[in-house]
Order: sequence, then structure tokens, then C-alpha cells
Amino acid sequence: MILYGRDLSPFTRRVAIWLNLQGRSFDRRPLMGQGEDFATLKQISPQGRVPILQLDDGTALVESWAICDWLEDSAEAGARLLPATGVARRDMMQMLALASSTAEKGVALVYDKNRRPEHLHWSDWQNRLEAQVLDGLRAMETQCPEDGWLSGGDAPMAGDVGFVITHDFIAASNPYLLEIGLPKLSALAARANAIPAFGDTKP
Repeated sequence: MILYGRDLSPFTRRVAIWLNLQGRSFDRRPLMGQGEDFATLKQISPQGRVPILQLDDGTALVESWAICDWLEDSAEAGARLLPATGVARRDMMQMLALASSTAEKGVALVYDKNRRPEHLHWSDWQNRLEAQVLDGLRAMETQCPEDGWLSGGDAPMAGDVGFVITHDFIAASNPYLLEIGLPKLSALAARANAIPAFGDTKP
């Protein structure tokens, strides 16, 4: 398998960590959806967006949610990162939804604040995005344990992946947003990044 995309993309990194935690073998192609990379990506998937996971038979899977769903469906029971059913699955999916929506607002802020020419900045929109990111981070902080993992188990699962990639993306792109103080979320990220599956992909 080949994973296309850079680890600065929280969605590419989600797939990379998922693959790592499941012990799957794959190659990396750290391409961006811009310039010459974009033309290369469009040869694999029509929109040229990352992440793309190209399977051994040439099938190109897109969108991190759909890719991770396939990874769960095709994994052995002991390698799955989501509970199979019930309230435990519902709650972990909600953790992922919170983390993903926060990351999406963080990505929107990067495009509007970090990449758009300054004379085209829209302060009201940036303030709204910042507020949504901060609200998401605060909500994640309330769910983090003092120690260990979100599931209460002895290994990280899907919720941990979601929280850590969002925290680390904000830290890499607009770190001032973490100055509100998120001790439990930051500690969770530190524990996770001490594991190669996370640490080797940290942007």
C-alpha cells in the first residue's frame, strides 16, 4: 500500500497512525495538493486531494474517514481501534467527530490566515474560526484523562488518534491557540508521541 500526503495534514496523519497502530506495511509519498504534486495526485484520484491510500491492487481510497473505516473493516479483531458496537463505539465516534471538526476549523484558519495574502484577510471570519478551534480544544481537554488513554485501556485507540493529531496540527500551524492551557490534552499528546506510531509522524 502507498499513502499519499504529508504529516502536516491531520487527515493524512490520521491514516498513517491508524496503519501504524494496526501493524500494516505501507510506503509513503509525502505529496501536497499544490503545484507539480497536484498534477501527480490527480493521476491517482480525480480531485487530487490527500490523503490517498492506494491499495496493492491499484484501488485508490480517499477521505480519511472512509479510509479508516476500510482499515477497521479489513483488520483482524485484535488490531481494531474502534469498539465493534454499542455505547462504547458511539462515544468514541463522538470523540473522533469532535477532534475532526476542530481540525477542519484549524485547516480553514491556515488557509485564511497563513496562506491568504494579508490584504485579503477577513478578521471577523478568522476570529470565528479561532473561537471554534478554541471551543473544540477546550471540549477535548474536558474529556482527557489525567493519565493513560481515552478508552481507559492499556493502548491508544481511535479517540486518542483523533485528539493527538488535532493538538499537534494546531501546535504546528498556529501554536498561539494552545496558550489557553490544555494540560491534560498536551500530556496525552506527549504520551502518544513517545510511541513510534505517533512520534514518527509528528509534523
